[in-house]
Amino acid sequence: MNNIIEMSCFSSKQPEKNENEDFYLPPSFDSDFNIVFAVADGVGSSEHSILASHAAIRGIKQVLGDNSFCIEGAFHSAKKEIDDLNISTATTLTIIHIKDNEVLIGHSGDCRVYFSKNNKLNQLTTDQTRYQELLDSGEHKLRNLRNHKERLSSILINALSNTTDLSFELISVPIDELKFNGVLQIYAMSDGAYKHWDTRPKFSEKTMNSPSSFASSLRKRIEKSIIDDYTFIGVKVS
Repeated sequence: MNNIIEMSCFSSKQPEKNENEDFYLPPSFDSDFNIVFAVADGVGSSEHSILASHAAIRGIKQVLGDNSFCIEGAFHSAKKEIDDLNISTATTLTIIHIKDNEVLIGHSGDCRVYFSKNNKLNQLTTDQTRYQELLDSGEHKLRNLRNHKERLSSILINALSNTTDLSFELISVPIDELKFNGVLQIYAMSDGAYKHWDTRPKFSEKTMNSPSSFASSLRKRIEKSIIDDYTFIGVKVS
């Protein structure tokens, strides 16, 4: 069984907004004492997107105590909760399930999951955006896309919605490949958080080795120039 030795979470709204459209499930345990956490970011172009992000997390909570919790079941439960809403809306959703020998990630949208190794963050998920789609296609040179990066990155090609079929990516990584010095440090962020990391992806060695210190430093950086709702979850596991 993996043990949480340190964790930190925060989530807040952009000051100009009335509500925080991000929502998250803090590190929790399934019935087998595996660690589960998640982040959802209501799609800003959809009306009442806060309802979608809350519905997605509510769906995960409803199956968290099941005897055979799995990411697939959690996504189906989240989708059902969104389908039951009486308005058209959407949200991203990324779920992390830390088991004894592997880390499973269910991913729909553009939240990100990173692991920390050698004082660097390594991205485990791929943004499901128009920008990333064009970049991966190889049909366009990076320098030709740079001028359109901000606009294309805001266009999602996948999300949980009550107007589309369920679609998500499932990622499995052996836990030993992610550990450094015997511990796993894994982070989940919405775009309002990781965009600030991307601009200057560096903290001190001490900060990089502590989710609490990392969260504090990142939050200070974010709050100097808030661009969107922002959410961070960091866990250190032995």
